[in-house]
Amino acid sequence: MKRKTLALILSLALALGALSGCGSSDAGQAAVTGNSAGTDSETPAPAAETAQQPQAEDGEDIELSLLFWSDGRQKELVEQACRNYEKMTGIKINEEVLPSDESFDTYIQTRKESGTLPDLSYINEADVMKYNEMGLLAPIDDLFESGAIPEKLDSVTVKDTNGKVVAVGLSNQLMLLYYNKDMFDEAGIPYPSTDVASAWTWDEFIEVCQKLTTDVNGKTAAQDGFDSSKIQTYGVGFNCLMAFHQFWPMYANGGGLVSADGKEFLWDKPETIEGLQNVVDLINKYHVASPAGYTFVSSIGGVDAAIGGGGYAMYINGSWDLGNIPNIEGTNVGVAVLPKMKEAVTMNCGAPLVVYNTSKHLEAAKDFYAYMIDPANSIELLQSGAWLPNQADYYTDQALIGEWTKDLPKDAVETIMSYVSHEGSIAQWPAYYLPPYNKMNAEYTKYIDQALNGEKSVEEVYAECMPEIKRLYETGTVE
Repeated sequence: MKRKTLALILSLALALGALSGCGSSDAGQAAVTGNSAGTDSETPAPAAETAQQPQAEDGEDIELSLLFWSDGRQKELVEQACRNYEKMTGIKINEEVLPSDESFDTYIQTRKESGTLPDLSYINEADVMKYNEMGLLAPIDDLFESGAIPEKLDSVTVKDTNGKVVAVGLSNQLMLLYYNKDMFDEAGIPYPSTDVASAWTWDEFIEVCQKLTTDVNGKTAAQDGFDSSKIQTYGVGFNCLMAFHQFWPMYANGGGLVSADGKEFLWDKPETIEGLQNVVDLINKYHVASPAGYTFVSSIGGVDAAIGGGGYAMYINGSWDLGNIPNIEGTNVGVAVLPKMKEAVTMNCGAPLVVYNTSKHLEAAKDFYAYMIDPANSIELLQSGAWLPNQADYYTDQALIGEWTKDLPKDAVETIMSYVSHEGSIAQWPAYYLPPYNKMNAEYTKYIDQALNGEKSVEEVYAECMPEIKRLYETGTVE
């Protein structure tokens, strides 16, 4: 099938801007100009309210399947983006949504074994290189070479060992601090900063957590007589302590997993151990955070459940939770930068989107791929906060910034822009660039809950697991 679909999309983009949620007219024009190299020279069909459904060369109607994970508002907005694409192209999109937990990879494996892989899907960052090495992913370099996809942020671009792009994150998700303004006001505590340069020190963070953690008798963790076995409100909660959810304190303390170029192993360094122990101590030493493990089984849920439910004064989770703040009634929610240790650092991820080479309509699937990862076509998702832009110009062009941030809380925008503008304050998840990450992490999961639940110290657990993890790192391979 010739690539006519994308040309059709571009001709319709301006006419259907209200439907597709395109950004400013400048951004729309840039998209048209940038994509022209990847289209046929034929004049596209004129815009219509609903395009006639295209057909493959064998006469079959083209339908594409999209598998993704989501919860809350994000699910509705992804589905709306699919409906917009159907109206613009006539191609039917059959989307399937799963919960935001570790069941996704298991489900993909089942679909692979049954020969029913979708055309496109989200994929866990840690699994991109694995599926690419298995020969399941379609190359997307041609989309960049043709201009169908402009250059994306390095932090959400996944490349194979040869430097070829195999996936791009739909969003530039960042770990953020959410908090209950009403609880802060009642306790007379100033709000945390939205400026990386003014982030709380770790000692200040512990002190605030103690003042905001209360037991059933009204005693705080900072007072004598506090009963840690009968906590009513925790000072802070974590959605879970899985992967990047626990890696950010390692980098904040001057350690990490590996260096940014992947050449130095940092996971067993004293700074890394201390950084994670600081978080574990919030749970088991200071009793200001609820128990959390390395799986989503320990998940509290979204910010609407954590802070909206009244059980937490603060909550650390991804920026995708910004989309759930409107679901909270009767509580004023604030957003701020994470506390610092030696450095003020957050962690990013991005829900990579991939095309499977088993697709019956590969060219159409690639066109839909280009549409989905274009921020102009997901402006409502950006405006909700469920996604953050995956292109640099959306953080520098004032017109674009104004468009996607207009409905977000002022403190959320300040926090995001502060992280983006402070060099070195966003640590990239090594799953994006470290081939052996998946098998290293699989080994790590066998041990780490012993530290998270207080059975052993982080140092003791690392002494047991790090020799093998370092050996796996040194293989330099996915498998």
